[in-house]
Amino acid sequence: MTAREFLVALRAEVEAHVAVNHPLLARLAHVPFTRADYRVMGLQHYALVGHFTSYLEQLLLRAPDSEAKQWLAKVLVNEYGEGSDGKDHAELYRGFLAATGADPGEELTTALHPDVTGFVDEHRRICRQEPFLAGLGAVGPGHEWTIPRMFQRIVRGLRQAGFRPEEILYFELHLEQDVDHGRWLEEALARYADGDVAQAQIRRGALLSLQARARFWSGVQSKIVRWRQPKNVHLRAPGHTSRGGRERTLAELRRRESAG
Repeated sequence: MTAREFLVALRAEVEAHVAVNHPLLARLAHVPFTRADYRVMGLQHYALVGHFTSYLEQLLLRAPDSEAKQWLAKVLVNEYGEGSDGKDHAELYRGFLAATGADPGEELTTALHPDVTGFVDEHRRICRQEPFLAGLGAVGPGHEWTIPRMFQRIVRGLRQAGFRPEEILYFELHLEQDVDHGRWLEEALARYADGDVAQAQIRRGALLSLQARARFWSGVQSKIVRWRQPKNVHLRAPGHTSRGGRERTLAELRRRESAG
């Protein structure tokens, strides 16, 4: 396939993946959830928000040429706060958490499902250890192509729960911003997706990211179910295949990362 034909086929595969069409996302869009439910979801999801720039930064260091660096830097500038009044995405998300009723700093002390921290660990591994094009597949098709489609359902649920536009700015901003990011990264991929080896690496990175995302959503769903029915401690999300491990907080995760 040519690079463009490959990217068209990959986008169709990504958009049909269970991670992008997870049952939890369908429930958020169609079943009434409360602000307290979104507090549980948000405290789990926040761990992903602050880490995305670290994936891009890792790839920026490994980029094979200046053009690839420019594409990644363009996305990073937006992530750092351009177009959102200088507020980076983590700061915007903390505003959302406050609207759900979360206490200041609670995002650092909340026990995270192993598949939440597993998502972060897997993406750090991909961007550090897999071939550069696999990392580009993870942050491009695996992230920026998927976020607008997933967030459309989340925003619909948030509006039904009574959140005001200014309280969910993080999500609404991504409906627009990540379309641009996906397009920018697709232009970079089109330059490098020439030949079977390159295409296989890009697809591998995208699928590794999507598999981790599917486990992540199942982990979040499990947390919501356990919060709603605390006495039924055996409950877990249907089809959930956690890789196990103990629960860690975001503060613990950051300390471990700082220690190398």
